[in-house]
Parts: sequence; structure tokens; C-alpha cells
Amino acid sequence: MLTSSLVSVRAVPPRPRLDRGVLDARDVLAQRVLDSINAEGAIIGECKSRALESALALCLLQRLDMHPAARERIVGYLQGLWFQDDLDPFHHALTASVLGWDARITPTEAIDNYLEGFEHFSSDRKRILFTVVLGAVSGLDLDLALTERDFAAKPPHQRWVTVLMRALKVLYFVGRGQPEHVSDEDVNTLLSTLEFDASGTWEQYLLGHLLTLLALNEIPAHAAIVRRCANQLLGHQRDDGGFSFITRMEIFATATAGLGLVGAGHDGAALYPAGDFLLRHQQPDGGWGYAQGVRQTDVDDTAYCVEFLRALDPHRYAPALARAEQYMLSLQNPDGGFPTFTRGASSEVAMTAAVLNALAPSKDRYPTVFRRGIEYIIASQNSDGTFERSWSCAHSNAIFRSLLAMQALRDGMSETDRTAAERRAMSYLRLSQNENGGWGHVIGDESDPISSAYALITLSHFDAEFTIGRGVDYLVDQQQCNGGYLSRPDGSGPRPIAYDVPVLADHFALIALDHIVSTHPRAM
Repeated sequence: MLTSSLVSVRAVPPRPRLDRGVLDARDVLAQRVLDSINAEGAIIGECKSRALESALALCLLQRLDMHPAARERIVGYLQGLWFQDDLDPFHHALTASVLGWDARITPTEAIDNYLEGFEHFSSDRKRILFTVVLGAVSGLDLDLALTERDFAAKPPHQRWVTVLMRALKVLYFVGRGQPEHVSDEDVNTLLSTLEFDASGTWEQYLLGHLLTLLALNEIPAHAAIVRRCANQLLGHQRDDGGFSFITRMEIFATATAGLGLVGAGHDGAALYPAGDFLLRHQQPDGGWGYAQGVRQTDVDDTAYCVEFLRALDPHRYAPALARAEQYMLSLQNPDGGFPTFTRGASSEVAMTAAVLNALAPSKDRYPTVFRRGIEYIIASQNSDGTFERSWSCAHSNAIFRSLLAMQALRDGMSETDRTAAERRAMSYLRLSQNENGGWGHVIGDESDPISSAYALITLSHFDAEFTIGRGVDYLVDQQQCNGGYLSRPDGSGPRPIAYDVPVLADHFALIALDHIVSTHPRAM
């Protein structure tokens, strides 16, 4: 049985037969995605450079007075972003500081402007992050009157947050001449991340790695190890001269690609290498991280891996699927929702929907899990029909996952509540569709293929032909001559900073076309 992400989960309005061009677009895209699987069975999913990590790398190398050629390349990358004149206030101020240029806005104004409207359980932590980073790079005293308690990564937090907050703590207190507030445990935690794997970083997490090096550079006793790590850092400089948020995310990229390829009709002989690649990288707790070497497992990657492996061959991967199901079930919070990383952390709608979609074929075994999860999703919907965006920049991402999940369990659920939630979400999608037929991250944004793909997954099951027809035309028109897609970045991390893994535009466009084909009769 295919999972809910690949099949129609409800009766859909009558559809005309698909235009042959839609089927051709899907087939060409599917072949492109299939051809991108490497000899290991993986799709690498490289992450593009961005301003934050590039500025931190330049700042580190400037302070170490090392690698002038590499520094010049970073300067070139940052100057390119600057003269494009589309940097947001925070990154504008950060780039100006590291280049020694004048900014149009003060650091405090830049942070306030950037975080305006960012209502999230991590918002206090993000203000600390942006303020400490901008203060450390600029050398300005941006005093938040912080105490040691403000940097405590209170459990339950994933390891990345613990490392990030300890690095920020060192930068803040040592930078203010108060090293007595930094403990041996703080320093040892940072030093432990430098015992990295063959990739030359810690858990493929360049942001955490760079902040760790900048923090340890403030402590003279660790100057030698910082310089050694700075030499290895150059292996992660990208062709454009910049540095990325993470190095790659081949687990997530392979799972989403595989899901799209199964939906396009590719069989096990072609996709077993991808399935077996994921199997080899399942963690002992039953979950998956986003890349090889990442020990921190999470709901998002695990849910997509489960959907792909179950769709590909539920018998071949049965033991792995059983372990993954138990991993996900163990994370449900008392409020019925699921967090991203650890039980007890704040629940998130998109992650809750991800689990329910992954568990959909087993829903009869977990009626209480589904009932509580769906109740959480419905209760968390905003009045305009949207949900909190989680790790995506696009409202349409959480909408498609949530509406599919809400169809998984009908017994014992209020049909009135479910229908009202559907109508609110569909109203938002109709209102936010642009004149060219596509969707952007939020209402009023310019259209982009990946946000449009998310919307079309929903519309293929829930809406009449006029809206979906214009959306399909937009998506097909956006296909490049090589069969792939170019899109605005969609990932968000640390939230709300966008990062770009370009192959994901192909993968979600393919999944969207699968949904469209599955709900339309084919042309003869």
C-alpha cells in the first residue's frame, strides 16, 4: 500500500484528462532525478552558500590572519550579495560589519526589523543569537544584560542548540571581559565537537562549527586547535567563495527523491540502491538525521524515509520501518503534537502531520495517536487558514502535510471541525494564488516552484479544476530545458533564516506532479 503522500486520500472533484504535456514534464523530471542518484544510492543534496556563514568564516580568518586568498574569495562573494541589494536588515548589517563598510541601519534596528513578526517558541533564543553574532563580528557592545541562565539550553534540546548556546555564551562573556562566567563544561562541550568525522566538520553543521571556532579563538589556550581547524575549514569553501549553513543533506534529499520516483512508477530494481543507502544510515534509536554522520535524529527526515521505504518495498524494509515507527511514536507530547527532535520540546504542526502521514498505513493500530494528533493540528490552525511554518519558509508546506494528515482518521473525529479546517486552508490557498498561477512563501510573495508544488499537492485532492489548472500550468511552464527546476530557497534554519538545497525543488515538483497525475485520468 502506498502512503498518503502518494495516493488520493479522499474523493476528488471530477477531472478532465491530463494534457500530454503534464505527463511529459513528469517523465522528464523523473528521469533527471533518477539519473542524479550516485553509486552509493544517494542524492547528495548540497547546500548553497549564504551570507551568515560566509561572514563568520571571513571574520575568523581575519582574526587568525590566515589564508588571504580564501578571504578574498569570501569578500567577493559577500560583495556580490551586497551589490544585489537584496540582503535583509540583519544580513545587511552583518555584511557591512565584516567588510568594514557603513550600514544603512544600526545593529539594534537591524535585529528588531529582522525579527519583527517572528512569533515562535525559539524567538528569545534567536534574539540572543543575532545580537551576540552581530556584536562579535562588529566589535560593538550590544549589551542585552544577559546572565548565565539566558544561555542555558534547558532540556529537552537537541545537541545543536546546546553547542550553539555555549558558543554564544563564550563569545558574549569573554568579549565583555567576564570570562569567569564561562565554565570548564562550556569549553569542553565546544572542544568535543572538534573531534569531527572524515568530512572535516561536526555533524555537517557549519554554522555551529564556525561559532565554536570563533568562541574558542577568544581563549588563548586553544589557539593551536583553532588554527588547525581553520585549515580544514577551507575544504568547505564553495565555488562561489562562500560558505553554507550545512554541508549537505543527502538523507533528506534521497528520501524525498525516492518518494517522487516511486510515485512516478519507477520500480525496486532502480530504487533499491537508494532504499538500501537509507537503511545503512538508520540510527540506533530508529530515526534518521539529515545527512551521513549526523547522530541527532529528527521527525522530518524520519517521516520521509518511512514514506519512501514503505512505498518502495514494505517487506524488504519491514524491520527498519518497525523501528522507525516506534521512534516516532515515542516522541508524541501530552498535547497530542510531535516536536522535531526530542519529546517535551514544543510540538509543531508540520512535524505532527509528518508523523501521521508516515504512519497512515498503520493508523488502525494507533487510533489514539491519530485522534490526539489531528486534534492538535486543528486547534493550532490560524484564523486565516495557515499553520506555523516550521522548517519551511512556505505556508503551503504545512498546509499540504496537515490536510493530508487530517484525512487519515475519520472515526471518532468531528467532521464539522475537520471540514472547517479544510475550508480555511483552501481559502488561504485560493487567495494567495498569484495571477501567473503560482504561489510564493506567503500571500503577496512572488511565485516560486517549490511553494507552488506544495500548494498543488493539496489542491490535487481538495479543490476544483480552475485553481489547480492554473497552478499546473505555472509549474509546467517553470520547468527548465534540462528537466529540472530553479526555485527560491525554502528551507529555514536556524529559523527564520532561509537556506537553499537546490535539488529539493526538483523533488517536490516531482511529488506534486505525482499527486496531480494520481487524481486525473490520463490521456489516451
